[in-house]
Amino acid sequence: MAKHDYPYKKSVNVTAWILQILVCIVLLAASAWLLWISEQQDLDDLLGDYNGIFTASAGLQIGITGLNIVMNVVEIILISQKRMPPGLFLTSACIKTGIWGIIFILNAIAHSALSIILTIVLFASSLTQLIHAAIIVHRKRRGTLTGGNYAPAVNPQGFEEGVYAQPAPGYYYPPPTNTEYKSPAASPPPPQYGNPAGDVYAPQVPAGSYELDSRARNL
Repeated sequence: MAKHDYPYKKSVNVTAWILQILVCIVLLAASAWLLWISEQQDLDDLLGDYNGIFTASAGLQIGITGLNIVMNVVEIILISQKRMPPGLFLTSACIKTGIWGIIFILNAIAHSALSIILTIVLFASSLTQLIHAAIIVHRKRRGTLTGGNYAPAVNPQGFEEGVYAQPAPGYYYPPPTNTEYKSPAASPPPPQYGNPAGDVYAPQVPAGSYELDSRARNL
């Protein structure tokens, strides 16, 4: 399995894990105790037709809190071993935020003060993880995230494919080379010097010819 050493913040995750596990243990214990009470005593006279709903809701809450604890344990193991991909972390945070958001709304409708306090802690901590995971995934898609298997390419020339980048401040760029056009035709020979004194002689014109426009023509 590939390594995913992404910058997961301990201040966000550790705080969220501790709060979620503690609150889930409280809810898990309360739900188990209610189920035990319902088995030991006949609550039909007290709850009437709601006895089945009461038992089902307690069992459902046990399942949800157990799932949250398992997801937190998986996150702890994968992040500690640097094997947590950002997409999986974002998915886990979305699931927890959605579940506890729905339960918080239901508790608010039921006007259960203690349940509202506990579920708002779970919802707020899950939402914090969701925001943190969304930032990591967004930076990874933009290519500005350091860590994991991705590393932005370093281009000292300041160029990208098909795009000219401005020189970075403080970076020295050598001056451009000479781009003067040179004809492939042979260059004319240099003027000839006649003697060591440096006298320059004009080219010899054959006898019987005249010179016009620097070209010799026969008479």
